[in-house]
Amino acid sequence: MKEADMHGAIRGLYEGILDPGAWQQSLRTLTELAGTAHASMMVWDTVRDQVTVNEIVNPVVELFSEYESDYQAIDPAKQFAPRLRPGDWYIDARELGEGTMARHPFYRDFFHRYDLRSYVACLVERQPRYEVYFSMQRARTQPLFSPDDTRGMDWIIPHMRSAMAMRDRTLGLTVLARLSTQLVERLNFALLVFSPQRQVLLSNCAGERWARRLDPAGKVSDWTLSRPFADMVQAACDPQRAVAAQAARATDGNGACAQVIVLPLPPSHAFAAQWQEPAALVIVHEQESAPLLLAPVLRDLYGLTPAETRLTTQLATGQGLPEASQQLNIRHETARTQLKAVFHKTGCNSQAQLTHLLSRLGAALDEA
Repeated sequence: MKEADMHGAIRGLYEGILDPGAWQQSLRTLTELAGTAHASMMVWDTVRDQVTVNEIVNPVVELFSEYESDYQAIDPAKQFAPRLRPGDWYIDARELGEGTMARHPFYRDFFHRYDLRSYVACLVERQPRYEVYFSMQRARTQPLFSPDDTRGMDWIIPHMRSAMAMRDRTLGLTVLARLSTQLVERLNFALLVFSPQRQVLLSNCAGERWARRLDPAGKVSDWTLSRPFADMVQAACDPQRAVAAQAARATDGNGACAQVIVLPLPPSHAFAAQWQEPAALVIVHEQESAPLLLAPVLRDLYGLTPAETRLTTQLATGQGLPEASQQLNIRHETARTQLKAVFHKTGCNSQAQLTHLLSRLGAALDEA
């Protein structure tokens, strides 16, 4: 066994985390090193008692499809599987003996029909609902597998286990990233995550537009905020006393306006660097009509009165309290009293928290 081939097989497993072709080439190298006709990864669904064969080297379609549909049910290896620990090998010639193998229908009616004689399987991973095996098969012209053969392959199994775990983890993260991207793009408001240096770590498409408006990088923005955006990000990212919630009103020269909400993310957030850096979550709710179902939801969830509901739905459009009271034709003191009652019923401590709550409710209702 050449050391260069061994290193190549190991390297292929780890490269196979991102490149399926490299994983397949590694299995092919192992097949050649072990002198076998076929090799594959086998997954046993222990709940439904179904084995599927994947990543086959030297595939024969009929062989593996027939195994999955008919002969995996009588595979004698299954009765020995519970005794195996990860890293252990099932060797048919050792467990069954050559005489039993010759008489067993699995070999007589299936294996021999495809000119196969013997096979081994190593338990690579055991989970509550499934088990993963690395399996190799030898042709009838080749000798039976022996413990010496499997001992000669023990060196690859720890690497296979590590690479497979890393591959599964990477696949899971990839799927999660795709779902997260789809989710944030479906939000009906701009969403951004800023580092303390005001670098954009994450945003949806609407957020990309607002990144240039909020922090125009030396240029003059068409939008004016009621308070400096840089100060809001700095306050949210303060590692000692991060401000729980902040809000500012953004307006442009054409009279359009929006509510900018800044919330702190803890140092353990997913975008943190190795030294655990805080970040700021920024939500921009542009002024528009509140969702039609918002009023009954506020009434049913929080017990808001009709007057409190009218005020809250006005605030949900991005208006401030003075504008909302003017729009509703009520005194500012009356609006303040109603707002305090809304705070008490919704559990919010500030208008910024209330605006954030309304944004989330609005997003949920728009998707309903």
